Amino acid sequence: VSYGNGSIFVAPTCPSQSLGTSCNISSNLCTMTQPCLNSATCHTNASALLGYICACVTGYSGTNCEYDVPSCSHCLNGGKCNSTANETTCTCPTGKLGGHCQYEVDICANITCQNYGVCSSSYGNWSCECINPDFYSGTYCQIKSSSLRVKEIVSRSFACVAIGCISTVIGFVILMDVLKYGFHINPSEHDLESWKAKKNYHRRKEERHRADERQKKYNQSKQPILAIRFSYIDAAT
Repeated sequence: VSYGNGSIFVAPTCPSQSLGTSCNISSNLCTMTQPCLNSATCHTNASALLGYICACVTGYSGTNCEYDVPSCSHCLNGGKCNSTANETTCTCPTGKLGGHCQYEVDICANITCQNYGVCSSSYGNWSCECINPDFYSGTYCQIKSSSLRVKEIVSRSFACVAIGCISTVIGFVILMDVLKYGFHINPSEHDLESWKAKKNYHRRKEERHRADERQKKYNQSKQPILAIRFSYIDAAT
């Protein structure tokens, strides 16, 4: 526009939200600055601090959606995901630990099951599994059934009897050796001599019997052979 000897610039009157000499530039703050990142959608908002609000897509956060939020799907075994602007953490349930709640706490490390019971853990709880529920029971398999106690008493009784018998035999053998070699007394010598005498008597008796049998057979073989002749007389003559 000419004014006097010079010219001045007069901006054109553009429609709403347009500016520029040709009114081809949007005055929308989101269009002009494009502040939202990572495919976020910008919405102008006069009441907002910056005059706009970014609607972030899944996986991003921040004023301009500039922060990458890790997925919470990596928490295992019922772990709870806690997300912040910069990181995510897993809050593990009882009995689980690790960055992803992937490890199980060994609760049985300090548990001692009695009578060969086996400790097992599940979801933070533990229990003792008894090898034979008919014989053992209780939290630590420490209670024995009445039938098992009776069997143990009987077994111990038999064991005591067996040990007593073995001890008696060993003591008798030792006593005999002490009498024989220490005092030159052999309590079994008389019985041994008596047994030998009886054995010799029966042996001699058997020999005499066999000798008599042989003599008898010999005498029978020396007897003369008798021949008997019969003459028949005819009654008619």
